[in-house]
Amino acid sequence: MKPLRSNLLLFFSLAIAAFAPAQQLALHDGDRVAFYGDSITAQRYYARFVEDIFLTRYPHLRIAFFNAGVPGDTVNGGYTGDMSTRLKRDLFPCRPTVVTIMLGINDGYYMPFNQKYLDIYENGYRALLNSIQTTLPAARITLISPTPYDELTHGTEFPHYGEVIAHYAASVKDLAATSHFGFSDFFTSITDLTTAGMQKNPSLAALLVPDRIHPSEAAHWVMAAALARTWGVSPIVSSVHLDAQQPSPVATVNTHVSGLTLNAGTLQWTQTDGALPLPLDLNNGMIQFVLSISDLAQMDQQMLGVDHLSAPRYTLKIDGHVIATFTREELAAGVNLALYSTPMLSQARGVDGDELKRTQLDQANFILAIEDPKTPDAAGATKAIEEKDGAIVDDQRKSAQPLPHVFELIPATM
Repeated sequence: MKPLRSNLLLFFSLAIAAFAPAQQLALHDGDRVAFYGDSITAQRYYARFVEDIFLTRYPHLRIAFFNAGVPGDTVNGGYTGDMSTRLKRDLFPCRPTVVTIMLGINDGYYMPFNQKYLDIYENGYRALLNSIQTTLPAARITLISPTPYDELTHGTEFPHYGEVIAHYAASVKDLAATSHFGFSDFFTSITDLTTAGMQKNPSLAALLVPDRIHPSEAAHWVMAAALARTWGVSPIVSSVHLDAQQPSPVATVNTHVSGLTLNAGTLQWTQTDGALPLPLDLNNGMIQFVLSISDLAQMDQQMLGVDHLSAPRYTLKIDGHVIATFTREELAAGVNLALYSTPMLSQARGVDGDELKRTQLDQANFILAIEDPKTPDAAGATKAIEEKDGAIVDDQRKSAQPLPHVFELIPATM
């Protein structure tokens, strides 16, 4: 599919945002983040992508992430134990400094709305928060609304359950406001996504939440971006503004440009960004669909703008590899390189590849230590998993460090 292009408004809004007061980043070096939730957390998609975002956007930070999602869970627990058991086994041993909670899709019991069940949910949620705050008084808590039960894109199995979950999402939002917790609105993010999807392509929209309950992998990127915004993650990977008639950059953000030269109409420079683009699989049709119907690209801005170019069209090469050909007007308006297959994206995809291995190890540990604790030598297997995970983390943090790249803008023949 043809990559999405940026425009003049996006480029100038980026420049304005770069110099506007930024929201303070909520996570800090040394933080330990635990995602507590049900099967949507246990899918290990949005949690993995949030870690990807921090690894690629802030490669100097060392933040540990833990997944405490259990399929089928409610605020009061589920098949692997009640709330108290879950907290003591899955959350407190992680010693988190940051806790997110995402529960609710199962708490309406897939029935028409019943105030009794909403009361149970709200009381259980408060009890859950009280227990966390008692044991972890310094932990910063972010509440996440449950994602919607999708009755829009391909009918329903439990009529009006979408309305039920809307009540639960509103309850979480109110609780966060009155208790002064952080809040991330996954309910609205996925509702908006499916609504836009139906307007653009109903067949693809039906794949966004394919079983009506669990968002697809591509949809989880929208959820991860929503949480990243809640936590003040910068939308800027890097920004470079050049003028073909000037020997030095006009402006740069989160990058270093050196060796800028113009020779026989070719503009060349070396660029070392402070971050990597999001590791999106741009060859995946559902990722392209999500990019076309959401604001995900706004969280992934790796901008290049060049003024006063003489030729009508230019081919961009990075490290000798052809990336794309742009018109002079497109380059003047600014192009978002995060939406193209670049060496930087390839590096970021490698970071996510390591993260995928870690989620697979975490899933195996869940099966051995929690879902089936009677497995012979589960403790030995868990230790081996933890050692392998630690080795991957060390390699992953090294591979997340941005590298210098040689850029060339070459006049293109028609």
